[in-house]
Amino acid sequence: MELQRILAKDTRSAMEQIHHLFGSDALVVSNKNTRGKTEVIVAIDVAPGAKDMLNDLQVAAKDTPPAMKVEHNDFHQVMEAKIFNRSSSLTGSDEYLTPVEDTGKSVSLATEKPRHEGNDYLKTRELVDLVKLEFNAIRRELNMSQQIESDINLSDMTPELRDFNNALKASGMSSPLRFLVNDIIDKQEDVSTAIEMISSAFGNTIPHQNVLQGMNGVQVIAGRLGVENSIMCMRIAKQQMSSQQDNRVAVIHYADKESDNWHQVQVLGLHSGIETHRAGTCAMLSQLLEELSDYKLVLIDTGGISLEHNLQEINELTPNAKKHLLLAADASETSANRYLTNKAIAWDSVMLCQFESDVYPWPVISALMASNVPLSTVSSSSSVSQHATTVNGYTLTKQSLLNLPASSI
Repeated sequence: MELQRILAKDTRSAMEQIHHLFGSDALVVSNKNTRGKTEVIVAIDVAPGAKDMLNDLQVAAKDTPPAMKVEHNDFHQVMEAKIFNRSSSLTGSDEYLTPVEDTGKSVSLATEKPRHEGNDYLKTRELVDLVKLEFNAIRRELNMSQQIESDINLSDMTPELRDFNNALKASGMSSPLRFLVNDIIDKQEDVSTAIEMISSAFGNTIPHQNVLQGMNGVQVIAGRLGVENSIMCMRIAKQQMSSQQDNRVAVIHYADKESDNWHQVQVLGLHSGIETHRAGTCAMLSQLLEELSDYKLVLIDTGGISLEHNLQEINELTPNAKKHLLLAADASETSANRYLTNKAIAWDSVMLCQFESDVYPWPVISALMASNVPLSTVSSSSSVSQHATTVNGYTLTKQSLLNLPASSI
């Protein structure tokens, strides 16, 4: 498998060249603008006869890096070798090299036993596995997009609906959702009605739970977003103190000793007037929960590569604790599914953060539609003073559609 670089005047032209040269099996690795043109990097199995055509499209380099001259049979093996500096033969066996396939089944968040235990290695290992899943998802998305482009008939749409459909495509809506959206748009006569129908169609398939009203007991906010978990905890704690007029609210930062978020948690607590604690071990957490047993609300902030393990320990200490998954609104569907489909974790709700006006959460919406985990809360800012609000599938979808360029609405 090789990496090839295609330059064209725009993305559409680049994709046409890629499809002409390599067919539907080309895997898009990156897409960016450079010197007024679109540069697309693809991973391919080069077909006989394609080399001559590629020579006319490539930009000659004075010095080709030695790594680019070496051909490997598998792109994933190349990535493993470069990231982990493997010196053994790529085609030989490696008991620690476990390719990840997107089988639709639950994937453990940290399943591999590395040679040298360490957070840096585990973080890199998880990132590489996630990249592999993303590559598989991109390949499927490319194939489905080609089918949609061949099936859709834009000539039957009004100019306004045609612009609306193009804006949806440009916003990064996944192919499965576009199949559904195209069917809805075909039956509408104006954009406002289409927005209402799409919002209802998506919203009706996403469960909802209002967790902010009268929140009490032990509530866990978990995810891989680092300080965003702490910010959401502080934000909700501040809101609950204000709405319930009860100062018996505390936040516990539960993470390993190498976590670098504790200082930020302390600063946030001082600025917000929230009582904060740190638990580096299960024993410390147990002691803190006992000391805070008479508090109205205790929010536990946890995450990182030990997320699943931390949640299991919390569940053993306090089985009635509610567990909320925090996702960035622009998270990929593959990333969201790694948590939502993990049967070892029983989530009570999903919370979203960083839902800004230029963010279109279609991958997260798609993942929520395929799961039974209810959507509960959303925030649009990284400021503790910005309130989290209750949200359901209908309002999330409608707001995303209304955030499309004004010319298409």
